[in-house]
Amino acid sequence: MSQTKKRLIAFMNAYTQGISGGDIHFIELALHMNDYDKTIITSLLGSELCKMKGLKANFIVTTKEKTFKNIIFTYLLRTVKALLVKLDKEYRNKILYATSDFLPDVLPAFWQKLKDKQAHWVQRIYHLIPTKRPIPNLAQRLSFFLIKRYADLVIVDNCLLKDELIRRGFKEKSVRVNYLGIDIASFNKINSLYFQYEAVFLGRLHPSKGIFDLVKIWQVVTKDIPAAKLAVIGSGDKKFTEKFTKEIEKARLKKNIILFGHQTGQEKIKIMKSAKVFVFPSHEEGFGIAICEAMACGLPIIAWDLAVYKEIYQDNIIYVKENEINSFAQEILSLVKDEYRLKNISNSIKEFVVRFDYSQTIQKEIELLN
Repeated sequence: MSQTKKRLIAFMNAYTQGISGGDIHFIELALHMNDYDKTIITSLLGSELCKMKGLKANFIVTTKEKTFKNIIFTYLLRTVKALLVKLDKEYRNKILYATSDFLPDVLPAFWQKLKDKQAHWVQRIYHLIPTKRPIPNLAQRLSFFLIKRYADLVIVDNCLLKDELIRRGFKEKSVRVNYLGIDIASFNKINSLYFQYEAVFLGRLHPSKGIFDLVKIWQVVTKDIPAAKLAVIGSGDKKFTEKFTKEIEKARLKKNIILFGHQTGQEKIKIMKSAKVFVFPSHEEGFGIAICEAMACGLPIIAWDLAVYKEIYQDNIIYVKENEINSFAQEILSLVKDEYRLKNISNSIKEFVVRFDYSQTIQKEIELLN
């Protein structure tokens, strides 16, 4: 084996189900790293996602579950199996790329770094987990302890996160900002369809994404427009999905909120382009790739007023003070009734979103790695 050949060893070991912005970013990045041999340590679900996207690599599978259930046990098992992986030492130019700051990715990357100090550990961090989620927050703090001492490069998706990591002791020269991106051409291939839904939501079905806010918001909307329909695209853990479904039924909105589950590619875009506006009441975001995708569809966006959005999306979002359900609903009603305003916003955000095309974001990251 050539000593000059470069090798990417990626840890996508925390992948569960659905597709996050970070997952898509990594896969697209790996697809563009043509001069690297690639080894990806992940679950069976993760390997299937990568292969579906056309990524060719040597996959080392840690667990083979088809559905994600006990997160603590599964993550522990994956971490142990990843730590036991033996990698050859025939490559001098080796990048250890942890796709998330979850422990199943961080601990194996840290271990490989200890065994081969010449390898370069590149760590991706997307957002800070709040203290109100104690176990994930504690796990992230452990990850940060290792990352800031041993990682060679930390890539984040916004400047606020960079500043906070530096405040927490990360070396300023090691932390770089690179936004996530999308393939705008794939969105442009699908023509706008006639409106079937007043609004659409795209995201993981989790409380942090505001899924239970959606039910309350749509209760207010349907008081004014009884037949108003909300399309929901996304999947999540069984317990949250079941609770979300029960909340919809309890609110008597089963005919108004349509659950499409996990959708990708053209089907996802077709559903999004069948709506008038995009609603995103998420309470935690590092970037909000779903917003980026909605912009590529020409959809006006209504979201909670999170500080991170101001840096990335500037004034191209309609902001609502967090947790003000009625105000959020009134913004929806105001927009769906005003076709002139809808068209103007659509044209403006389509011009703005071009800056997030893969041609710019992926190229910048490859330059950082090189």
